[in-house]
Amino acid sequence: MTRGRRLAAAVAISALALAGCQTTGDGPGNNQQSGFLLGGLAGAAAGAQFGSGEGRLVAVVVGALVGAIAGGAIGASLDDADRLRAENAARQVANAPSAGVVHWQSEKNKDVHGWAEPASAAALDGDDLCKQVKSIYYLSGQEQTETKRFCLQDGRWTEA
Repeated sequence: MTRGRRLAAAVAISALALAGCQTTGDGPGNNQQSGFLLGGLAGAAAGAQFGSGEGRLVAVVVGALVGAIAGGAIGASLDDADRLRAENAARQVANAPSAGVVHWQSEKNKDVHGWAEPASAAALDGDDLCKQVKSIYYLSGQEQTETKRFCLQDGRWTEA
């Protein structure tokens, strides 16, 4: 077995061993861990396909690092239940008669929470009366923001 293939095998075995240590659940920390591990494994495997000798070794290491970073970033997102809480908070702010803030907290992940707040007053946008709502949430200690546009349709503010 060549040195590059041995390294690729070592990276794969390490990733699988680490995957066995992760906690259960579908929270954002676990999604990020899984993405990190699977991305690193896939990146190492892809890197093993390039170069030979020392070049292959470098390709495996670089592939593992790039894959782990990309996989971790993809995994660091709200789960479906928390995404629904964030969307409901934004809808409540859009449909409230006066400007206010609506907070939400994840039921499963104590470090995931956020709120929605008005980002702009209602104004005409062409033929539509629209306004914007800003959603702010914290996921594993990192702040994320998103602004959505709502327009008045049939007496209700709906996401445009």
